[in-house]
Amino acid sequence: MKIKRLFILALFAVIAPFSFGYVREFDNGIPLAWVKDRTVVMQLSLGSGTRTLRDGFTSFNDSAVDALQTWNPHLAHLQFSWIKNSPVTPTEGDDEMSVIFDNKIFGSNFGSGVLAVTLLAYRNGNFEETDTVFNSAISWDSYRGGLTPPVYDFHRVAIHEFGHTLGLDHPDQAQPKQTVIAIMNSRVSDLDTLAQDDINGVTSIYDTGPAYKAIADGPVLMDLSTRGTTSTGNSVLIGGFIIQGSQPVQVVVRCLAGSLASFGVSNALFDSVIELRDANNNLIASNDDWFTSNDAQTICSYRRDPPNSIESALLVTLNPGSYTAIVKSYSDAQQAATSGVALFEVYDLRTSSSRLGNVSTRGQVGTGDNILIGGVIVGGNMSKPVVVRALGPTLTQFGVTGVLQNPYLELRNANGNLVEANNDWQQSPEAATISADGKAPPDAKESAMAPTLSPGNYTALVTGVGGTTGTGLIEVYDESPAP
Repeated sequence: MKIKRLFILALFAVIAPFSFGYVREFDNGIPLAWVKDRTVVMQLSLGSGTRTLRDGFTSFNDSAVDALQTWNPHLAHLQFSWIKNSPVTPTEGDDEMSVIFDNKIFGSNFGSGVLAVTLLAYRNGNFEETDTVFNSAISWDSYRGGLTPPVYDFHRVAIHEFGHTLGLDHPDQAQPKQTVIAIMNSRVSDLDTLAQDDINGVTSIYDTGPAYKAIADGPVLMDLSTRGTTSTGNSVLIGGFIIQGSQPVQVVVRCLAGSLASFGVSNALFDSVIELRDANNNLIASNDDWFTSNDAQTICSYRRDPPNSIESALLVTLNPGSYTAIVKSYSDAQQAATSGVALFEVYDLRTSSSRLGNVSTRGQVGTGDNILIGGVIVGGNMSKPVVVRALGPTLTQFGVTGVLQNPYLELRNANGNLVEANNDWQQSPEAATISADGKAPPDAKESAMAPTLSPGNYTALVTGVGGTTGTGLIEVYDESPAP
């Protein structure tokens, strides 16, 4: 890990004429950068603000957002994103990009005259995590123009620190020493925004990369996902899906874990692993940390890169058939497997006329954040008939113990409005359709529905009647004619 510090410079510093140019971050001769086309999500935890800053921002979080936006127009193959007032607890080594005020750097002292520090973690030349800590012992505001010590400008310091996050170093500390006009110099000055040298630096890193790709819309289930708790042994999260048609389909299969904390999930799985197996249980592919894979840039180019570096993702081309994805915690001799909430997703990249026809996920159904949640996106411009099921008692036929005895199923639209709910499937007004489609659950206490859905996003939630818990299975079937 590298630690980059920004120092105080005397007021009205004289900036020497241009000479030489920008400097990259290196490790043993290897230049450091993010995987091309990645979206780098910054967790801003700088306080909600109790006063209006000099430049009109109402919080340091807002000033930080503007500093990130200062870089974005110059990043052809990378983008900053952000979460303001992030619920993530800032921690070194969590693979989240935290931005905070503190009087220490994760327990270590600031050096004399240090305004801020950016910590850079990387593997094989690719950034894995960055954290930026602004010295809370300094008097801060956000303003433009000349420096006015002892109050320092947060905005220009943030621009500088986020330059380190992008892979730029201090040109005035290079060997041989350089004297350039740059906000990336090691000492803060009256310069309050990017200079051409700074722009040249990030352009040299991110001006080239894989072309961004759009996923074509179509009358299919374009995205199938399930969120649930994964544990150990037989209690891991198991996702299944079916590819229908006659042609291979290219899909992204991924597992989000730690980044779920950004959305307020308090017990997100820390470090995920995903295994993909065929109908004969043969291992097709597996992934631990997605950004280290050979397909990382392509996954990013479809904008399906997980926010957290140690989450998992696969880019695979699959023949028609049935597949199973096993989502679990990473473990080795030093790190024991843990439990937590994870999100299993399958994206149809629409590279052929075949399609995703079904997703089913088995996991633990608890209470609160720990229920089983399925998501589906209906593409195209036509309504689509589907069957959604929640099974529990039937799982005992397959040797599963501790099953959910009485599932309850809700389907909600993108606005959270209830579309349909069901307790016992035979009480559904669509019971005859469910039976005719061959999707009748074997047990009368299991749940099912057969709505026709307009294009859009939907969420299915599985809970236990009376707050009961256990292992359950959620399924979504595309009932329109197969290609």
